[in-house]
Amino acid sequence: MSNLMAYTPGAMLTGRRAVVTGGAQGIGAAIARSFAAHGADVLVADIEPLGELDFDPTAGGSVTGLEWDVSASPCPPELVDHRPDVLVNNVGHYLRPPHTFATNEPSLWDELHEINFAHVLRLTQALLPGMTERGGGSIVNLTTVEAHRAIPGHSVYSAYKAALTQFTSSLAAEVGPSGIRVNAIAPDLVETVQVPYASLVPEEDRELWPTWSPLGGPGRPEDVAGVALFLASDLSRFVTGGTIHVDGGTHSSGGWVPRRSGGWTNRPRNP
Repeated sequence: MSNLMAYTPGAMLTGRRAVVTGGAQGIGAAIARSFAAHGADVLVADIEPLGELDFDPTAGGSVTGLEWDVSASPCPPELVDHRPDVLVNNVGHYLRPPHTFATNEPSLWDELHEINFAHVLRLTQALLPGMTERGGGSIVNLTTVEAHRAIPGHSVYSAYKAALTQFTSSLAAEVGPSGIRVNAIAPDLVETVQVPYASLVPEEDRELWPTWSPLGGPGRPEDVAGVALFLASDLSRFVTGGTIHVDGGTHSSGGWVPRRSGGWTNRPRNP
C-alpha cells in the first residue's frame, strides 16, 4: 500500500513538467502556482506577459512564461521542447455581451471556435506525440457549466464548450492505452477576471449568495486549481474521460431563470 500516492506524503508533481495556457491571471495563474508549489516545472503560455506568481518553492517547482496568442498557428516549438507531462488547456471566452443567435455575425462564430476549441485541437495534437513517447501524461481541459446547460445569448459559445467536453471523452478513450489521461473541469460561480462577481453583484445583493448554489458562492480560482492538481497527479491515475464540476453544485441543482423585465439570469434577486 505504501507505494500508492494516496498514502504517500509530500509534493505531488515533483519532477513533472506542465504547460498551462492562459496562466498569467485568474484560474490559469492559480493552476500554475499550485503545480509549481507541488514541484512541477511550469511553462505558462499567455498573450499577456507573465507577472510574478507567488508560490512556496520548497518542492523545487518553477514557473516561466511564454508570450503567445493561442489563436496563432503553428504552436511555438518552445512548448514541445518543454516536454510536458501535463497540459492544461485553460484559455476560453464568450467574447461578447449576450446576443441572440439570430443577430450573431458569422465572423463571431469563427472567433468563438478559435478561442474555445480550435486552439485546443492544435496544441493537444502538437504535444501528444511527446507524451506518448515518454509513456503517458495528463491533459486537463477547462470547459464550463454552460457546456452542460443552457446559456441564453451565448448559444455558439456553449456549443463549442460542449464540443470540447465530447472531445475530452473521445480522446481519453483513444489515448488511454498510451498511458495518457484526458479530463475536463467545468467551473461556475468562480470569481475571475472575466467574471468578477465582487464587482458585478451589488453589495446589497450579496446576502443572496447562499441561494445561488448548495455551497453558496462565489468560488475562488484556487478551488479550480485544487481539482486540476488532482487530475495532473497520480491521485487520479485511474480517472479519465470525465468532467469534474467546480461550481458549488449549480449544475446539479440550478439553472437560468427568465427576468420579468426581459432576458435571463442565473443570479435571481428574489429566489
